Amino acid sequence: MNSKNFKKVSDFFDEVLPNSLKQKSFIYNNIFNNWKQIVGEDISCVTSPSHLKFAKNNFVEATLTINVHEMLATEVELLNNNIIQRINFFFGSNAIKIIKLKKTQDLNLIKK
Repeated sequence: MNSKNFKKVSDFFDEVLPNSLKQKSFIYNNIFNNWKQIVGEDISCVTSPSHLKFAKNNFVEATLTINVHEMLATEVELLNNNIIQRINFFFGSNAIKIIKLKKTQDLNLIKK
């Protein structure tokens, strides 16, 4: 058999995956891979994205859970609207509607 007749599995993803799943994957990957660029260094140095949940059959207005050190949770909570605005500005749509904070004792979140 000749290898020229074979296609990569990744070539079929565009044909198989619905657009909503592609959009969700795009948002998810960008938030987790570009957190610092999206929210800025001031917020990214004390937080990290933890979980992203979309409503059923909806690829906008997701709920984002972010890790934050328990000592800074109150301050970060005051920045929730700012974080949502920065993320939605990055995507040009209402990608995130709600931010939930997950308090942690991990000191690695507090970066200098």
